[in-house]
Amino acid sequence: MVSRAMMFLIAVMFVVPDAYAQRRSDSINPLPQRTAGTDAEALRLMRNEKLDLVLPGAMRDNNVDMWIQVSREGGDPMAQQFGRTSGFLIFTDLGDRIERAVFGRGGAAENIDIRGSIEFGLAVSGYDHPPNVYNELTEFVTERDPKTIAVNFSEWLPVADGISYTQYLKLKKILGPKYSRRIVSAENVITDFIVRRTAREVAAQVEVLALARQRGLQKIAKIVPGVTTVREAGARVYYSASSKPGDTVQDFPPDVRYFIPNPDYVLQRGDLFVGGQGGPGGTYMGFGVDTKIHCYILREGETKVPDFLQKVYDKAIAGQWIMREGMKIGMTAKESLDAMVKLMEDTGYIYTPFRDIGTDDYKMIQKALANKGTDVAGFSIDNHTFGNYREVGPSMAAFRSTSHHLKIQENHIFAFEYMVHMNIAERPGYPLAFNISNPQIVTSRGVEFIQPPNEKIVLIY
Repeated sequence: MVSRAMMFLIAVMFVVPDAYAQRRSDSINPLPQRTAGTDAEALRLMRNEKLDLVLPGAMRDNNVDMWIQVSREGGDPMAQQFGRTSGFLIFTDLGDRIERAVFGRGGAAENIDIRGSIEFGLAVSGYDHPPNVYNELTEFVTERDPKTIAVNFSEWLPVADGISYTQYLKLKKILGPKYSRRIVSAENVITDFIVRRTAREVAAQVEVLALARQRGLQKIAKIVPGVTTVREAGARVYYSASSKPGDTVQDFPPDVRYFIPNPDYVLQRGDLFVGGQGGPGGTYMGFGVDTKIHCYILREGETKVPDFLQKVYDKAIAGQWIMREGMKIGMTAKESLDAMVKLMEDTGYIYTPFRDIGTDDYKMIQKALANKGTDVAGFSIDNHTFGNYREVGPSMAAFRSTSHHLKIQENHIFAFEYMVHMNIAERPGYPLAFNISNPQIVTSRGVEFIQPPNEKIVLIY
């Protein structure tokens, strides 16, 4: 039987018509309307489900008895989870439940449910509090006598490093020597707390992806060849038939990471590009988009994408199904990366790992594919974490090694992003590259598509 949550996901996934041939029209369904009230209710539900269902396991699996989240209003990277808080959020494992306590002021009590827990409202803003308040906090911790106290500092994870140096010194003074010695980084607790997605979080990610895809198709449908600029189309040009002998890759570059095209370039017939970028962004429940819609403007007399472009695209999108088998729950990011590389190499692709520094990456691609002809494809992988915290969780990319030790967990949302590049006779020495990217999810069944994968190039007449 299909659950209500799954029915909701299915309904959202089919909001957007899957149109591959776009004409200039406004016939695509209008975007559904949201209000601040409905967003606030959804966010409150999401936060409390995380506290009820995810927090206990995140603490216990990391042997943490108490988690102290120290924040200042407007400066806490965990505000997505707890609202705009100022003070101390303290979570204590009492065995039968996780106790929630708030020492401070701000949005904590308004944005998360502390039913059955303790709230200490402080009348003075910031951290300039009377000594008796600190005494209460000291007594609170002493009564619970935690063996391990996780605090939000980290050498490598920004979202887990929200405490300032002065706050850390103040916390140690409050705890005293005995309990200060029990402090550890909360980076593992925070990682598990974030990446273990609830159904409502998955639904939010699916919704923002559907909205972004629909908005992207609307933007693409308004493109007028010879009139619409790159800026107006939200485009990044991969190949242009309007290039002339002597033009270099700097005039019509491939999709090299961090490449910023000339925003005033006017799209022409024969241009191949990724379009419809700049969707709703990360504005809905904090969830973002990283979806590529590949487009081609037909030249007079053409009815399809030229064969030499289609050949590279077909080689590129095949990677989605090849690499899909290399991402399983329980694998570390490094194990998954190695598995995907082997799967691709076994199929004949050449691994060209990025260093993520733009033009130097492209020089490496040119060197790797030199004298390889037009039938051999190179590839790089950047299957990075996604959702409302892009840097949290296992990322399968050679240049994201700080997360290589982390394991893929249930409902791991990630950008299925990679690049495939091949030589083309039409541009000798400058391989054509396709950047494939669509956020998807890993469940106990493997990689599942929560939005349409890249399958066809949108034709613009």
